[in-house]
Amino acid sequence: LKASLKPLATVKRDGEWKHIDAALLVPGDLISLNSGSAIPADCRINDGTVEVDQAALTGESLPVPKFKGDPCQMGATVVRGEVEATVEFTGARTFFGKTASLLQSTGEVSNLQSVLMDIMIVLVVLSIVLCAVVYLHL
Repeated sequence: LKASLKPLATVKRDGEWKHIDAALLVPGDLISLNSGSAIPADCRINDGTVEVDQAALTGESLPVPKFKGDPCQMGATVVRGEVEATVEFTGARTFFGKTASLLQSTGEVSNLQSVLMDIMIVLVVLSIVLCAVVYLHL
């Protein structure tokens, strides 16, 4: 099941169009973007017009028209049109990859986390003291 969910890309190699695993794309590859297909890597439109659903990336609810020279980000979906595009970035260098790397935890405790932890400790100690006072006076 996992193998069937791998994203595929239609790429022109050795003069013919092939369906390959999107992880095998390299910058400079010529790919075909068709209606309903996911954009497999950050690329730039070579010619023509296509409408792209970027809701997963930007939260934008309407498809965005992309013209010759416009960039398309990995993770978006082609809604209407068919164009050829040139791959610019793959993997961690894509817009999606950079966003994912920003979300990874650095393991450092921020100032806000430190203040909140101090408040929580004070509240826990206060509640234990109040519970003990109530228990002893019953």
